[in-house]
Amino acid sequence: EARVRAERVRQGKEKMVSDLRERARRERDLIPIPPLALMETIADSLPPDCVLVDETISSGRGLSTFLRSEDPHSFYGMRGGGIGWGIPASLGIKVALPDRPVVGLIGDGSAMYSFQGLWTAAHYGLAVVFVICNNHSYRILKERTHALGGFSAQSGTYVGMDLEQPEIDFISLARALGVPAERCDKLGGFKQLLQHALELGGPFLIDVQIDGSFKD
Repeated sequence: EARVRAERVRQGKEKMVSDLRERARRERDLIPIPPLALMETIADSLPPDCVLVDETISSGRGLSTFLRSEDPHSFYGMRGGGIGWGIPASLGIKVALPDRPVVGLIGDGSAMYSFQGLWTAAHYGLAVVFVICNNHSYRILKERTHALGGFSAQSGTYVGMDLEQPEIDFISLARALGVPAERCDKLGGFKQLLQHALELGGPFLIDVQIDGSFKD
């Protein structure tokens, strides 16, 4: 009976992964980039010895399903609800594991808490690739506020949760702090851009424009 249950669980998991990948494939050519399609591409593009730091908050759903974690140091994620730790954590992990590539997935809202860490990356030559999942908002706050069904959910107005007017120019910010950066608007070019960033031997930032939709 235990073997039957284990087989049933295995088959169920395989189907879940297959269904999620199929959905991601259907979304690959959409603009702005759907987060699920981005997470699949990232998981499939990382080198085997890469360390991934995940502070995507609301954009990383599906990442744990797609990701192949090779050892205990291959993935660092959140515990609790605090944000802003992803950039400094990526730097600390690179210092601790200097021979391994490090990629930090950071939400645009989270990045604004500790973006000055890019100066540290440039100053010490820390080869971390920062991928900004840019939906121009604090999407997680919108999701939670909408779920409450109050005034914001009724009016469609989410005060203080949009990072627009003006739009944050992460490319200029990164370059001002000494880190080269590029913007990615289409998923088709992301894999090549990530590979380029990993080969540079220094810090690099990729500003990925993702879909900010938050209502089912």
